[in-house]
Amino acid sequence: MSVCTRIPFALAAVLTALGASRVAGADAPATAPRIRHELEVRLDPAAGRIAVADRIRLPGSGPLDFSLNASLTLLRSDPPAERLPPGEAGPGASSSPVAGQNSSDRLARDVELARYRVELPPDVRELELEYEGPFDFGLESQEEEYARGIRETAGIVSAEGVYLAGAGHWYPVFDDALIEFRLEAALPEGWHLVAQGAGESRGDDGVARWDSAGPTDEIYLVGGPLIAYRRPAGTAEAQVYLRSPDPALAERYLEATARYLEMYSALIGPYPYGKFALIENFWETGYGMPSFTLLGSQVIRLPFILASSYPHEILHNWWGNSVFVDYESGNWCEGLTAYLADHLIQEQGGRGAGYRRDALQRYASHVSAARDFPLVEFRSRHSAATEAVGYGKTSMGFHALRRRVGDEAFRAWLASFYREQRGRRASFADVRASLERVTGVDLGRFFREWTEWTGAPALEVAVDATAPSGAGYRVAGRLRQIQDGPPYELGVPLVVQTAGGGVREVVRVDSAETPFALEVAEPPLALHVDPEFDLFRRLEPLEIPPSIGQLFGEPKILAVLPAAAAEVERTAYRALVEGWASAHQRPEFVLDDAVDRLPADRGVWLLGRSNRFAPTLFPAGSPLAFGAEEALLAGERLPFSGHSLVAVARHPGDPARAAGWIVADPPGALPGLGRKLPHYGKYSYLGFEGHEPANVLKGQWSTADSPLVVDLRPPSERSLPLPPLQLDPAPPLVPALPEGQPMRPGRR
Repeated sequence: MSVCTRIPFALAAVLTALGASRVAGADAPATAPRIRHELEVRLDPAAGRIAVADRIRLPGSGPLDFSLNASLTLLRSDPPAERLPPGEAGPGASSSPVAGQNSSDRLARDVELARYRVELPPDVRELELEYEGPFDFGLESQEEEYARGIRETAGIVSAEGVYLAGAGHWYPVFDDALIEFRLEAALPEGWHLVAQGAGESRGDDGVARWDSAGPTDEIYLVGGPLIAYRRPAGTAEAQVYLRSPDPALAERYLEATARYLEMYSALIGPYPYGKFALIENFWETGYGMPSFTLLGSQVIRLPFILASSYPHEILHNWWGNSVFVDYESGNWCEGLTAYLADHLIQEQGGRGAGYRRDALQRYASHVSAARDFPLVEFRSRHSAATEAVGYGKTSMGFHALRRRVGDEAFRAWLASFYREQRGRRASFADVRASLERVTGVDLGRFFREWTEWTGAPALEVAVDATAPSGAGYRVAGRLRQIQDGPPYELGVPLVVQTAGGGVREVVRVDSAETPFALEVAEPPLALHVDPEFDLFRRLEPLEIPPSIGQLFGEPKILAVLPAAAAEVERTAYRALVEGWASAHQRPEFVLDDAVDRLPADRGVWLLGRSNRFAPTLFPAGSPLAFGAEEALLAGERLPFSGHSLVAVARHPGDPARAAGWIVADPPGALPGLGRKLPHYGKYSYLGFEGHEPANVLKGQWSTADSPLVVDLRPPSERSLPLPPLQLDPAPPLVPALPEGQPMRPGRR
């Protein structure tokens, strides 16, 4: 039995609910007439069913096709709609589910659709539909995302909550054009429902009412039994919806919302919606929708989320949810959002170079030639490789553009691009055209190489001479591009290290080999090529420490089990590694007494404290030393009893590869390790405690043998370590806004 009855539309009530809220499309560029949906939604959470009445205003007449989830039964259509045979589609048909920011290509392919055709008479512009059916498709794990807990769905209506998105085709989809909508949904007691735009999650009459207040690319409706907290945030309202009372947590998010909205409004332009809401989901997600974000219960309680994922999701309201993505030509939005959120927050703390190094490390670890692709083919993330390219490479490209045109011009472009494209779909070509208009710089070659080529440049350096020159010293040499394929056009940062600091220079290269000559006032100690990782490039293996991510990125893995261990222990370790198997990586297992040496053509996991290869991986003098009762990792002690250890070294047979050692006590900690380790891809070593297990130690081994650092000291001094290169970080694109004073408790 349905929990609510059919409800009529009440435009006056909706307008009252909107009040003085800002309208997303009010000052957006004029566009052609759009399809507009007016939806009455009935939910039956106990039965997992929905029923919808949709009055659709169309921009034209004639024959039109639309798609609907095949689980839904079309009860009424006026004018009549005819269901088409499989494979037949005509004008206006959507041939696949919406695959936007929060859905993968695989999910889009897996949703079964029913297609219909309707003939609109010349004077008719409206279509009325009624349909209903089951809508609970459960949760599925994404490819290679098993250990991150990332799951997705075509849609859920359940007692725990509701998740409806365009990927599930819960409303009729005609084509990929932007749409507008207004909806009403009656609610069970204690429930709130949120959609994008302006409205109310639960009125006094128990009805949720929402209006898109401008164009959108899909219709979301999410919620469930939630507690609402609200407060003003400039011209918008900050909202938090939690599944259990937690005023302190709500306050942290309300304050952060106001701060980030202010920062991004000043940088880009006015916030395009009347609200921004954090909604606690009933499974772990990190979704960003227009005017709200849907985060899992564990995610929102992680202390670092407020300075990482949260500003990322807020920023999507400018990039992706206001300036929309032309997915057919490539997704520029995720990289720009990552650059102006994740990277910017780190840059504001003086850690921008570390963030960029981590992005390059993920690319090196997870993107082989077989898994690489050009940015114009990126749609959404569904694996570590697609993330490293679609987010990492795109983000690094925007960094290169900023370095090329300068901070002032880059900020001017952000504001201009937003004004030009707000309410429209934009492509990489639109990004280029806008940048060229603002800066006057021809960026044709850069965009061709960045977005259309596969792969990355790789560099090596040779110093031919260092000699006194006038009142100072001259360092001369050559930069070479050694990647397969044609050379890139690059601005390569060089730093000559002296006793007084670092002297920076940018060398423009556009061929396989480029000479350079640098002048410094003091005797040079060393030459560093791209020491702050400003370039998107293929890292030299010795530039970075070995990492856990390298092993997850290897297509071939050998897992070496300890023959001396009990069978139950070997079985537990085997289950750990088998849990990481994917279409990309299938592990092979062997006992440590069955091989003489570790093969150099693959990554290796050594499993168990008694594994006989562990001493060869970490010989005397290594940063990891271990005795009978404890391990010493970079000077920090970790007892074996009650603790788990993960340590990665360069493969003894191939320093470009990695080999790792895992020791777990108690063995019951292994399932938790299996879930957690992919979160720690950049680290060289980890320590955990207990059954959960809880991380108590993490770090990266130091590196001192990069081939892109040339020691320029006299030969007699080169046996001593080089002093660390000290560089002041570049100023951030915009400074961080200080956290506000404690605020009044949110209204529940």
